[in-house]
Amino acid sequence: MPESTGTPNAPDHQILPTGTHSDTPKPLQVGQAYEPGLRRVPDRIPWVVALIIVVELGERFTYFGLSGPLQNYIKNPYVPGADLPGALGKGQAVASALGNFFKFWAYASTILGAVVADQYVGKFKAIVIASGIYIVGLTILVATATPAAINGGSAFGGLVASMVIIGLGTGGIKANVTPFCAEQYNKGSAFVKTLKSGERVVVDPELTVERMFMWFYWAVNIGALSPLITVNVEAKVSFWLAFLIPLIVIVLAAIVFICSSKLYVKTRPQGSPIVETARTVYVAISERGFENAKPSSLSERGRLAKYSIASSANYTDQSVDGVKKGIRACKLFLLFPFYFICWVQIWNNLISQAGQMALHGTPNDLLQNLDPIALIIFIPFLDLVVYPALRHFKIDFRPELKITVGFFMASMSMVYASVLQHYIYISPAQTIHVWVQTPAYVLVAFSEAFVVVTGLEIAYTSAPESLRSLVSSLFWLTIGVAAAICIGLAPVSQDPYLVWMYGSLAIVGFVAGILFYVLFGRASDQPVPVLDSVETTIVGQREDEEAQVGSGKCYDEYCFPGSSLVLMAHNDIVVLGAGIIGLNVALELSKRGYGQHITIMAEHLPGDESIDYTSPWAGANFSGISGSDANALRWDRSGYLAMMRLIDTGAEEAKYLSKTESTEYWDQAPSQDKIISMTEYLHDLVIIPPSDLPKGVAFGIRFTTVTLNAPAHCEYLKYLLSQPQYGGIKFVRRKVSSLQDAFLYGTQIVFNCIGNAASSLAGVADLKCYPTRGQIILVKAPSVRVNVMRHGKDYETYIIPRPRSDGTVILGGYLQPGDQTRQTRPVETESILSRTEGLLPILKNGETEILHVAVGLRPSRQGGARVELETTPEGHTVVHNYGAGGTGFQAGMGMAKDAVDLASDILSQLRPQSRL
Repeated sequence: MPESTGTPNAPDHQILPTGTHSDTPKPLQVGQAYEPGLRRVPDRIPWVVALIIVVELGERFTYFGLSGPLQNYIKNPYVPGADLPGALGKGQAVASALGNFFKFWAYASTILGAVVADQYVGKFKAIVIASGIYIVGLTILVATATPAAINGGSAFGGLVASMVIIGLGTGGIKANVTPFCAEQYNKGSAFVKTLKSGERVVVDPELTVERMFMWFYWAVNIGALSPLITVNVEAKVSFWLAFLIPLIVIVLAAIVFICSSKLYVKTRPQGSPIVETARTVYVAISERGFENAKPSSLSERGRLAKYSIASSANYTDQSVDGVKKGIRACKLFLLFPFYFICWVQIWNNLISQAGQMALHGTPNDLLQNLDPIALIIFIPFLDLVVYPALRHFKIDFRPELKITVGFFMASMSMVYASVLQHYIYISPAQTIHVWVQTPAYVLVAFSEAFVVVTGLEIAYTSAPESLRSLVSSLFWLTIGVAAAICIGLAPVSQDPYLVWMYGSLAIVGFVAGILFYVLFGRASDQPVPVLDSVETTIVGQREDEEAQVGSGKCYDEYCFPGSSLVLMAHNDIVVLGAGIIGLNVALELSKRGYGQHITIMAEHLPGDESIDYTSPWAGANFSGISGSDANALRWDRSGYLAMMRLIDTGAEEAKYLSKTESTEYWDQAPSQDKIISMTEYLHDLVIIPPSDLPKGVAFGIRFTTVTLNAPAHCEYLKYLLSQPQYGGIKFVRRKVSSLQDAFLYGTQIVFNCIGNAASSLAGVADLKCYPTRGQIILVKAPSVRVNVMRHGKDYETYIIPRPRSDGTVILGGYLQPGDQTRQTRPVETESILSRTEGLLPILKNGETEILHVAVGLRPSRQGGARVELETTPEGHTVVHNYGAGGTGFQAGMGMAKDAVDLASDILSQLRPQSRL
């Protein structure tokens, strides 16, 4: 399929018949197709998420099961047969301090778990390693909790060692399991769906993630009921058996998780994301804002070379935006420790408070189970009743508001605990029934549903893919910070200070809630980005494709004969067309980290010499030939600066690019906007005085341009893109009969870069497209080392030396809109030689040797190139990127950036390695 030749031609509006010009279409923005007033609903949760939730249930069973008996284990002495079981006899203050240290270390170590996952081994392996560490720590705890170990004096040392090891294990799991769970859902944009009732609704991925985390936390609290078992075993049998039960459960959970390995979507570690994030923050601080830190902004202000990270392929406008979102999420977490110092009380001081009340056979550490029991009831109630009702009445209960409500509930819990402690002090000993504590636990439980679940959601949705574990770990770290604060409160976490301690925490929680609302709760509403305005049938489509493959239909190298299993790698993104436009799109995607997802599909590939594949025939340079509309000016600027940067940095992609002295003339002066734009960025620009201009020329400039060896550049890009460091992009030779044919099994998005075929391809059929014929001469002229052009009203004359080509030069040319004649015309050859010799007399020195005469059909489009996102009637997402005419080599990089930016929502959901 033909692509832009890159051979200069006049702007479309100058060469079309009168009345055919139309304004260049603006790119379709994500969310433009949204239908206001539709109810938002969550999507179905993938079934594999349920499997991960079961595994997390087992891990939480273990953590809470061993934590439940710890307060009595540390506080009370070992007296067989006593009413309150014990082992170490260290008292309440030490018990609270050690318990808070355990929580602090368990949640602080999430940072280590995040670093290991994001930078080295990935989330799946990090969870497996952490599970092994967990098992080692629990084994030590069980071994040192036996009566013999307690009496022998090794129980305290064993406890401390096991706390350190178990904390490391639980931190590694905690940092990674929630983002790993959410990554199994891969729809990044909302879409419109018609329900069986006939109602049209917006299926919102944000609500889906919210639901996923709610049920995830519901499973966590099922696991948190384990103290119902362990505290009874502790009271009636022994501590070592109480700790053995969690050990058995974590071993079983690890086995299930490892055996299910092939079912999960896994992401690879991203190299050094934490270091790159730190460098991005440094640039933002130095440049006074993230917007100024973007490479596009740095380039415009000439500050790109100041920062070494700016030359990295991973440093893009999108990556800077990702870090910015992650920083904002971390700001939201700053006040969370003040919530969690209230939350932590249910795991230590309220257990001791229960010991001062009338138990009537109830273990004093049993009531902590009211928290998970309340959540098990409350979470489904929120998901199935409260939230749907709010959405039905178009009430937006934003995450910030949920968190504020959660702060207030935790504060109310501490108020209740303070009042209850007051009555315990003034009442006869052990006369108030222990179940009077119930409201304190239930209020904390309700607050968790708003604070913890929403915090997990924010941590995942606000973080760039490479830092999801890290941002999640920073959320969990706030619990560690709260535990550290509580360690400092140990001296007042005992009689007679408890009334004031609880009361102070109530005030702290309430004030923190007010501050949170003032700082974050009044955020403006954001519209839901919706890509589809028609009912999608993705599920049915995938089922049909599976049936086709299972019946023996293969997708080239991507299917296993006789199997219904299709390799998903490289199928996620299809670039249709392998001319310079398609190659630039693939290169831009590769630089953003999506190379391993890409297949380039085309009838003609680099190395071919068909007339229908026009890119290799191009003169290929940067010139002032493009139009004066905003898109053309922007793409020119972006392309020129990008190519200059590649040359200056010695990038691989610049092998067949060269800086070249250039002179350009216009018979009619270009627009003032065009002149101003060129003066802002062209290197070494000089406007030629009118007295020095040739006869008939109205305007002229000299500057440093970029020339390209078109065929060698295309072939070399193909070679580079196929390499592992660029993602190992696959090239498939195939002629498609419709746009639908470009969607392979698992394809999420197609970039349509088909050039001239856009006018006739089913599914595109763009009637604004037309070919512009050009004829060029390839000559050998070693003495020609400059670029010279003259832009006429109805012609173009150009002399473009080809870099690294042993002195070959392109001479041209013609601009013949609508002319599809494929044969060369001798009269045009003579005209080109005459005009170019007049423009550069050195061509008449006798060394010029004609090597080849060729015709190319530039893929032009009325109104200019089309860079636009579209959802097809089949529910597929396509980004159109074609119609550059003769400006493909100079505008292609800028067009590629726009095209990829349009697809950012979908691309952000793709994994470094897709799986079956």
